[in-house]
Amino acid sequence: MNNYLREILENLVEQDVKFIICGGVAAVLHGVERMTIDIDISLDLEHTNLERFLFFIKKMNFVPRVAIPANFILDPLKRKMMVEEKNALVFTFIDPDKPYRQIDIFLEENKSYKKLINDTVKINIDNIKINILSVEKLIDMKKDIVPPRDKDLLDIKELQAILRERKSNE
Repeated sequence: MNNYLREILENLVEQDVKFIICGGVAAVLHGVERMTIDIDISLDLEHTNLERFLFFIKKMNFVPRVAIPANFILDPLKRKMMVEEKNALVFTFIDPDKPYRQIDIFLEENKSYKKLINDTVKINIDNIKINILSVEKLIDMKKDIVPPRDKDLLDIKELQAILRERKSNE
């Protein structure tokens, strides 16, 4: 795993942020061989968890990619408005000094931590215990992307192959 991704995960865990790894990083952690730079996470949207996340992004020098204050995510009505009126699926934070360091957090309630936690597996990376989306749920989420992107179609194919291999080894 890239050092900057490990650093992000270590700091999220250190700040006791409740999160689930989704997207390309989850696919890679399940065994898909592909390049990914950003990290997609589902956060527990409870106020105290979001405050811990905001402390984390400040500590890590992340800022919103758009000209909206970071504390915007604390307000459920503003999050809902972004989804409904702006069709925003994620809110992106970047490190302005190292723009390849990027975190996307899901804004939609159906992709929140509480909705997804039962579809996760816990893994250990360098003594860091994290939740990642299960292969099955990751496939479902990637199938829901409209229009489908080439990388997601490839991920689906690879993840389905991983599932078949796991079932044949049982």
